[in-house]
Amino acid sequence: MNAKGFTLIEAIVATSVFAVAATSIVGVYASIQRLNRQSSALQALEQNVRFVGGELTKIIEAGKIDYASYAAGTVAQPFTTDLYLRDHNQTQLRIFKSGDFLALEKAGVGTANLTGREIKVLNFRLYIWPATNPFPEGPATPKEQPTVTIYVELQSNLGGENPSLMTFQTTIATREYPQ
Repeated sequence: MNAKGFTLIEAIVATSVFAVAATSIVGVYASIQRLNRQSSALQALEQNVRFVGGELTKIIEAGKIDYASYAAGTVAQPFTTDLYLRDHNQTQLRIFKSGDFLALEKAGVGTANLTGREIKVLNFRLYIWPATNPFPEGPATPKEQPTVTIYVELQSNLGGENPSLMTFQTTIATREYPQ
């Protein structure tokens, strides 16, 4: 028997080895793609958190809480979902959750989103202290510097079936100081 070629058993073994190798390669490729999507989702979250944190810090530090814009001049406690400020030109600013976005409204100018389309704002809370204006008109001496604690929960719209979540919290003092 000098026949050349493969026997049926050799062909089945070779096909099986090829199938196992191909399945492993496809599995590794799918895992790498999933990790890339998750990495992109986390990167989008981190970029938005850095931008939002920086912008809110800049806006709040340079402004004054507009207590008059809250009902009866008192901020709802323990938290509110709208932040009213006055900038250095006395222009009213409002920061709030608008749908899936965090928005900044400037009187006379309009509204702009602070977050991008690649993320969704799930929760936005503001803890403002003190609840009433510590700088009353008249001889009373203020005793506290107003602060705003921001709490934001974000979810990435990238990454597929397991969206990435991130929570951001910081406390910022306004430029108003007790005398």
